[in-house]
Amino acid sequence: PYSKMMADSSIQGDDLFMRTVRQSPQVVSSRLGDAGVLVHLQTNRIFEVNATGLRIWELAGEGRTIGGIEETLRGEFDVEPARLRTELLELVNELSREGLLERC
Repeated sequence: PYSKMMADSSIQGDDLFMRTVRQSPQVVSSRLGDAGVLVHLQTNRIFEVNATGLRIWELAGEGRTIGGIEETLRGEFDVEPARLRTELLELVNELSREGLLERC
């Protein structure tokens, strides 16, 4: 079970881009200028996200796939595709580990 959890906790491979992410119902968010704050209601932990992180959060709220989020961000931000993909996956993994995002 532990190795399955570890394998599940990090997203790898192209098929992961077909997976949907959604906001946890245990989290509330607030926009503060270009950035945002996410608060996990059960743990009372507070997370700050930059403009890109906030946009990823908003798109996850629409029930998008990770690939769909990546495609939208490519059109909205001037960033190298490889960097965008890496940072997107890192943030999705971090927010998932913290219980802020759920992967479906």
